[in-house]
Amino acid sequence: MKKRKLIRIMYVVTPVMLVLLLALNVFTMLKVKALEDAAGADDTEDVAQENDVRIGGDYIIKATTQISDAYKSGDSSKLSDADKETLDMAKSVLDEIITDGMSDYEKELAVYNWMCANIGFDDGSLEVIPDAGSQADNPHGALKYHKAVCVGYATTFRLLMQMMDIECMVVHDSYLSHTWNLVMLDGQWYHTDVYSDAPDGNFSHFNLNDDAMMNMQEWNTDFFPAADGYKYNYAYMQKVECKDIYSIPEQLRAAIDAKSGVASFDLGKEISDSTYSILETIMNQIQNAALFNSDKCTGVSWSWLEAEDENIFCVYLSYANDDIVEPDDNADIDAETQQKIDDAVSKAFGDAGRGDGACYDTAVIGGASEKTVIN
Repeated sequence: MKKRKLIRIMYVVTPVMLVLLLALNVFTMLKVKALEDAAGADDTEDVAQENDVRIGGDYIIKATTQISDAYKSGDSSKLSDADKETLDMAKSVLDEIITDGMSDYEKELAVYNWMCANIGFDDGSLEVIPDAGSQADNPHGALKYHKAVCVGYATTFRLLMQMMDIECMVVHDSYLSHTWNLVMLDGQWYHTDVYSDAPDGNFSHFNLNDDAMMNMQEWNTDFFPAADGYKYNYAYMQKVECKDIYSIPEQLRAAIDAKSGVASFDLGKEISDSTYSILETIMNQIQNAALFNSDKCTGVSWSWLEAEDENIFCVYLSYANDDIVEPDDNADIDAETQQKIDDAVSKAFGDAGRGDGACYDTAVIGGASEKTVIN
């Protein structure tokens, strides 16, 4: 009888013990995972949201709609003192640069030009400016102290756009290290990164589509809207027809003399491999000549835009000595073609532009080209 009773007890106790052990194991696993997550937690994991995102560990993307809404309604009574000051400064900027009859594109261009000319940054990095009260990651600090990190540029640009009823977002990269903007023009989104173009304002990051921006950044394309326009890309709008690639050196020299930020050339529907190679060699020599020319010191970079049936060759000019790299001189060019290149570049830039290797043992400004496809 006692043996049967003991067996009955075991039948009841054993399943209960198994359930308790299983629950204990699950609890232990969850606790360990929580501890591991806490120990390994940092500010580099991407999040699918626009605002309240920490960039570079120190700077936070904050909403500014309360300021733009107050501007449009004419009622600033609910704003904080700092936001009221920000509103007054932003309004002064718009009063200065915006005129009646401007299109949304012209308004955006005016804001871009003003920010490039009037807001500075420290060494092109996420380093805050010395004044701890300057708030370099928001419009108040950017507009008051005229210095900002990328977050300050992006949130200021968004604020000014939203005050003019132009739809705009702040985008952050997948590594939470950089921010820029998406702006909508005529129903299409474009990427604009004022911070990366300042202070020269050469339009190399102005109104790009996703394909162009992906050559430089990675971001959450599932969360942020697709940018597929090219109509308002600045280089596309400035393009000129080019039937002779050997005329490009003279045209670029003229652009440099005029201190232009961009020169772009429409090369037609089809581009041969030899044309790509020749242009690469031409640009490497111009790159060298533009740096060492006695009266000009210009950084040169270039890219391709393929817009429907047009191939646009875009050259961006920077009048500051940064980003020094070696030229990519790997084009397969025969002697006769090389001589034609030498003659064309030398005519425009002098002997500094010759491809005889005299200057290539010294670093030059710029970068090798990448083909960017705009659909």
